[in-house]
Amino acid sequence: MKKELVFLLCTSCFTLPAHAGESMFSRAYTTDTVPEGHFEIEQLARFRDQRSMGTYNALDLRSELEYGLSNKLQAALYVNSGYIHAKGAPDDDDPNGATGFDRTKWFLQGISAEFIYRVMSPYTDPFGLAFYIEPEYQFTDLHNGLAYNHTFGIEYRAIFQKNFLDDRLIFVYNLVLETEAISFKDDPTYNSELDWNNEIGVSYRFMPNWFAGLEGRNHNEYGNFNTHEHSVFWVGPVLHYGGPKMWATLGWLEQVYGSPSGIDENGTFIGHDLFLRSHERHEITFKVGIPF
Repeated sequence: MKKELVFLLCTSCFTLPAHAGESMFSRAYTTDTVPEGHFEIEQLARFRDQRSMGTYNALDLRSELEYGLSNKLQAALYVNSGYIHAKGAPDDDDPNGATGFDRTKWFLQGISAEFIYRVMSPYTDPFGLAFYIEPEYQFTDLHNGLAYNHTFGIEYRAIFQKNFLDDRLIFVYNLVLETEAISFKDDPTYNSELDWNNEIGVSYRFMPNWFAGLEGRNHNEYGNFNTHEHSVFWVGPVLHYGGPKMWATLGWLEQVYGSPSGIDENGTFIGHDLFLRSHERHEITFKVGIPF
């Protein structure tokens, strides 16, 4: 009888789904939300580096407080900040970006709110489906550190999730659209921008509380909503731990394709079809969450 009980307890560990509200991927969202009446604190740190010329290192920080308004609706507040160290680095939106800009600074990047509504659950329905909206106000450009005059944006997501093998294997896809009205302090003229992203991830629970998987991201940017500026693809591994009192996620994304390609200070194309003018080759993300 004792052996049977131990066996049941062990096998049940492998069939437990991820805890609600956990962020299993570095970029992509799942349809899980914080339970009604509960809070969760989440901290993100993302390191980005290497452009087509010069030196470029950046650290993105996001502090978030989430609350479950119901078992299907989650609300959150973000404070986004960052650090940038650039010397002779390119950037399409910096006045000196063609020949390389120099900038080292800490900054407050922006504040935003988030609302996620889950329509279907992957644990009780054939698949999971959720919708996300994030209005934001930005103070500083995340990629070059230039101060904004007034910049507003709204991000929309459609989140799809399908679980397999008794919830041990999780597949997600996010369709992301972001609209922005951008105005820099040095140039108060407003410019509109549309970002269209595809984010995909698959993760497998290989032991109790531990998931390992692969993640991909495609970013497409359009000036004035209709002029294609660039497209970029990243791929990399992701590791996730979900315990009863906290969870943590570590992900690495490597740029594998970008168009148009980056150039160095001599005008030579480098990077083997990578876009390294305004986006980086490497991205490492660490997230930790504490529910209460």
